[in-house]
Amino acid sequence: MILLRLLLIIYLTNATFLFFEHDSYEFSISESAPITTKIGFIKATSSSSILIHYELHGDIYKTFYLNSSTGELILLNMLDYETITIHKLTIEAHSSSSSSTIAPCFSEIIIHVLNINDNLPDINLIFYPSVLFQSNIIKYDLNTYSTPLATINIKDLDESTKNLSLFINDTKHFQIQFVRQIKNGLITESIYILSTKNNSQLIEYDYYYLSLNSCDNDQPSLWTNRSYEFQMKPNEEYLCQFSFNKNNNNYILDIKENLSNRTLILEKITNKFCYNVSYSIDDTKNFYINTKTGSLYTSTIFNREKQSIYILNYKVIDQYKKEFNTTIIIRILNEYGHIPFLRKKNFQINQNEFFSIDLFNSTYCRYQTRIYNYFQLLTNCTLIKLSLPVKGKYLFHIQLNNKNNYEDTFQLEITSQSNQTFLLLFIRSQWIIIIPIFLGIFLIFITIICAMIIIRKRKYNQICHDKQKSSSSSSNEENVHDKYDAISTVSKLKVHDDHELSLSPTRTAIYLIQKSSSSPFSSSSPIRDDEGYSGSSDVSENHLPVETSILTTNQLLEQYRIYEFRTRQSMSSSSYDVPKRMNMSCISQDVSLV
Repeated sequence: MILLRLLLIIYLTNATFLFFEHDSYEFSISESAPITTKIGFIKATSSSSILIHYELHGDIYKTFYLNSSTGELILLNMLDYETITIHKLTIEAHSSSSSSTIAPCFSEIIIHVLNINDNLPDINLIFYPSVLFQSNIIKYDLNTYSTPLATINIKDLDESTKNLSLFINDTKHFQIQFVRQIKNGLITESIYILSTKNNSQLIEYDYYYLSLNSCDNDQPSLWTNRSYEFQMKPNEEYLCQFSFNKNNNNYILDIKENLSNRTLILEKITNKFCYNVSYSIDDTKNFYINTKTGSLYTSTIFNREKQSIYILNYKVIDQYKKEFNTTIIIRILNEYGHIPFLRKKNFQINQNEFFSIDLFNSTYCRYQTRIYNYFQLLTNCTLIKLSLPVKGKYLFHIQLNNKNNYEDTFQLEITSQSNQTFLLLFIRSQWIIIIPIFLGIFLIFITIICAMIIIRKRKYNQICHDKQKSSSSSSNEENVHDKYDAISTVSKLKVHDDHELSLSPTRTAIYLIQKSSSSPFSSSSPIRDDEGYSGSSDVSENHLPVETSILTTNQLLEQYRIYEFRTRQSMSSSSYDVPKRMNMSCISQDVSLV
């Protein structure tokens, strides 16, 4: 309606003007379109026959060319979708005459750039400074399974809804791990971690060639390749290591049950850098190892029902006296190749104490409803009692549902209560340790008490001996004086009382006292001191059993011997009143007559 009114006004006023048929013009062109590609025509219309001239505004990068006479739009430079996706320009149409008063007209041009997968993925490898020893030498940890080396950044400048992919050529010694993908506008970036793999085998080679290949997974698919060559070096000087993959530090070896003695079951498992080394194992009863070559042999005939899993501690000592170990798990397979999994193969229990036994830590045991009418096996590998079992041995076959070919045996021995059982329980209890400790403490206590008693008794005896010695020395002095007085008394009284002491009227007791003095500390001859009395008698010597020793005050030991002499028969008793001097020729000069 507005256009009709405008035409009516122009017609009535007979005015001349310019106008475009559309307010805006839209075009689409591929970003891969070559230069001089024709995009389209833009034309203006006038009410009268005039020459129209066209101009283009807003093209600051000079990407397009507009024919000023025909209005044709042509591509002047290459397009890039990732840089500019839409170009918005303005076109002007005006009269070519400079004196014309016709007003120009304007219209908008919108050019859409179509995306084409034309950019290759960009790979950027960044090594970590901690592992970069030199420009082409990479350090790694020989004691671990893997060592992170670098971060890999992959960018795709093309807009894509698919993920970038990365591949490496050496998957035996290297591995990559996807971390995340970042979307920054039209740019897609993927991040990976590059690390080593099987570090114990890296020292087998000197140089490594690593090729990284990335694909954008778009249409058409574009690939990018980056190649690297470097040398791997361990972070320690000792290169002697195990040659197998030490995952969880265990090495699993399966052997047949019916192997003969001295059968080789394992070759040397160390690398070529191990020389002048010694090998050893802890189980020398069932296996034999060559200490120089490291070869492992059997040394017994295996019985799978008694034991089906053996664990060996494999020790290596290299030329630098460095020791490193690994654990070798040896599984005994039966004739059908069944793999064992039970560590404990035998169990003994009293029939009244048995309720259940946990055989294996798993929830995939094959369920068995009734076994020997006394037992039941649950899916959690627990053997429970259904009724009181009789005394005897029971053999069970255990299988796992989730793992093929895993089957093992278990033997249960049911016993009855006996004194031997009580003894066995006592031995297994903690009292077997506590009681000897208490007995040892008691014996030590008794020993200490006895030692104290003996020491105390010895001290008491020593004190008594000292007292007795002091008292005896004093009493000896007193006894010397007493004995001397006693002898002197005898010498004075015996003559007076000898008749009364005589055993018969024809005998008179006359005593001779022999005195010899000597020092107890000297061996010189005794000092002679003779005195005595005589009577009228025929002297015949008859020794009396009287002999005494006296220690005098001047430290002289005096010994006295007393002798008896018979008298002549006399009718008169007066002959005893006055004793006569006896013949001294009959008496020894070493005696004194009393």
